[in-house]
Amino acid sequence: MILKIPTFLISKRKHSLLLIVLIGLLGLGCKGDSKKDSSVERTVPAKEELSKADKLVKEAIHSAGGMGNWSAKKTMSYTKNIQSFDSSGTLLRTVAQIHKYQLKPSFKTYMSWELDGNKHEIVNNGKQAWKLVNGEIQEDKVAVNSAWNSSFGSQYMVCMPFKLKAPGTLLKYEGIDTLSNNRIVHNLQVTYEKGAGSSGGMHTWNYYLNTDNYQFVANFLDHGKGYTYTDYDTFIEVDGIVVTKERKSYVSNENREPVYLRTVYSNSNIQFDIELPEELFKVKN
Repeated sequence: MILKIPTFLISKRKHSLLLIVLIGLLGLGCKGDSKKDSSVERTVPAKEELSKADKLVKEAIHSAGGMGNWSAKKTMSYTKNIQSFDSSGTLLRTVAQIHKYQLKPSFKTYMSWELDGNKHEIVNNGKQAWKLVNGEIQEDKVAVNSAWNSSFGSQYMVCMPFKLKAPGTLLKYEGIDTLSNNRIVHNLQVTYEKGAGSSGGMHTWNYYLNTDNYQFVANFLDHGKGYTYTDYDTFIEVDGIVVTKERKSYVSNENREPVYLRTVYSNSNIQFDIELPEELFKVKN
């Protein structure tokens, strides 16, 4: 015997099934919205963190003379006195390097020093860098890389904190921190996007700023093959710009604890906006 189900019951069941499906879809929709909301909530601390980092950099730049004042500078020159030590504290060498930078309209560098009776020069025209010894271009890969990295690296350090506004700079505020010498500081982590400068995506810096005047107190560098800790000892104001006068660089462990003093840097004869001839940034091939 075949039972026949009335048509109205079938229709009723179809409607019930549709209602169940709709409720399920609405439930999925609500879950999706919920995930979206929680994702938005998770991004809020990141935005706050970014805001704190930006504010800290702004204060540091203001303390150093202001971005407007810095942006007006076209050239910079100084003598960089370098003392190098070994792990036992023995002084290995003392070198006085002459640094001349064109800052505007584009970056160019000339560096020179005497070492072991030889004259060393580095020339960077913004697109290519050369190292010369006694006027002869050094074409080996080590010399070429040294010329590029030294010219940009030296400019990077002396132009702080203004360089923290350079394109590709990634800032993260790590909060109030205590250094190994018990100094209380702001901790600012700085990394760089790949392609930004000559080492973008490779290095992680932490800059430690005075909680009162926002000047650099120290920095810690993880360069992938070891660690360096640097103390900023003294500053000098030149034409409204506060520049580091002396800093000490230590080989460090991963806990930011200095292992031994490696280098003392002392800047002198600092000048802005002196005329630099174009020929200074050219080499004779």
